Amino acid sequence: MISTPITNVDVAAMRGYIKLNARGDKLVAAHFSNNTTSEFSGIINVLEARSLAYAQGGELYLYDFNNATGVVSNPQPLMTRADGASFYGVEFSGNGRYLYAEADFMLPSTTVIYEFLRGEILQYDLTASNIAASKTVVHTDMIAPFRGALQLGLDNRIYHSRINESFLSVINNPDDSGTASNYIYNDFALTNGAQAIYGLPIFVQSFLLNGDINAVDHCFGESQAFTFNTSAQIESILWDFGDINSSNNISMDLSSSHIFSAPGTYTVTANVETLVSSFTETIEITVFEPAIIDVVPMDIELCDEGFDTASFDLSIIESQVSSTLNQLVSIHETDEEARLHINSINTNLPYQNTSSPQTLYVRVSNTNCYDITSFNINVKNCPVEVFNVLTPDDDGINDTFIVSGLRDVYDKHKIFIFTRYGMKIWEGNNDTPSWDGTSNRGLVHNSSKRLPTGTYFYIIEFNEPGLKPIAGYVYLN
Repeated sequence: MISTPITNVDVAAMRGYIKLNARGDKLVAAHFSNNTTSEFSGIINVLEARSLAYAQGGELYLYDFNNATGVVSNPQPLMTRADGASFYGVEFSGNGRYLYAEADFMLPSTTVIYEFLRGEILQYDLTASNIAASKTVVHTDMIAPFRGALQLGLDNRIYHSRINESFLSVINNPDDSGTASNYIYNDFALTNGAQAIYGLPIFVQSFLLNGDINAVDHCFGESQAFTFNTSAQIESILWDFGDINSSNNISMDLSSSHIFSAPGTYTVTANVETLVSSFTETIEITVFEPAIIDVVPMDIELCDEGFDTASFDLSIIESQVSSTLNQLVSIHETDEEARLHINSINTNLPYQNTSSPQTLYVRVSNTNCYDITSFNINVKNCPVEVFNVLTPDDDGINDTFIVSGLRDVYDKHKIFIFTRYGMKIWEGNNDTPSWDGTSNRGLVHNSSKRLPTGTYFYIIEFNEPGLKPIAGYVYLN
């Protein structure tokens, strides 16, 4: 047509991407233009020809696709040349609901190839009764050039290549409707020194949209949760837990749980149906032998040794709670320490309580599992024992009046000593030394001289609710 060499592609500009959705039943074609050679009749200037080729608008078509036969059918025009846009990059969202298209709006020019007006990222809802009418502009800008590929990534974001940029622009939430899809210009930095051109590598979309079963090995008797992790929108799921002895081996709940019938290794299968594809995933789950607690230990109660404390022998607990070989038993002051298996109590030494009553926690564990039980230790006030012989001869035996279980247990107590005639000759409490045969009361009291040998009488007041005073004799020799 013209004397200067020019290819038919340059004039027709029929460039653009074709994409299949992940399910393989839809095909989209982006036509940058829809020119015919007759439109360039009489034009002999290359720049003018190219300007018309670029700026007169293109076509965006959606088709049905038969994955078995390869037949493309049922063309649906989403936008045509009459709408004035040229199309290049197209992509389906990860959940299969939305179609995205990149559109350039340009005017012909006689001085440059084209005059750029704006670029738009369009979103179509493929579940709408009228897909073309569902068009939403999710982004627009006037930064030239705009033309470039759209490509879904492994992270379920759609990337937009724009020529001579050191970044890719990104649709961050392509599964969301409208502007919530969140297109960000130059959001992803390329390797230092690299630049984008028009295209991006393409992938079979269904390969990106499989998923993983979320579950862990666990101990027998525990309920295990099963969820499925995928960026695709799940329409239905069928779980087979591989537990043939269980009446609940099958579940159709999106998030399910299962208690296995016995320890062992099970192959769990998820048959997943999404908007974009159908696939099956499996995982092996090991159910470990549980830790076995034979009996819950009995509570232990001891007499107060002073200040509401006593010395407890905890060494007997191990044989009480576990007779199973290869199990470890440890005792802890808190439930959290028992579960974390830290700060265990040394049962080879007497344990002094920190409160009364106090709960202690027993951890019984094997290689993989553990169980927790608990028991209480308690300190009680026991009856006192009076030693009614006093021989203050400094031989270390009965040098003072001994009342076992009184001092620091009944810390409000008072002791009174009387002669056989009823004269008070000594008085003491928790803060005074025990009676040593001298007097600190009466007309003839002398704290340095021993009283005569003989029988004396005592009264002990406990000063505790519900406890009556006790009285008796003590022989001083």
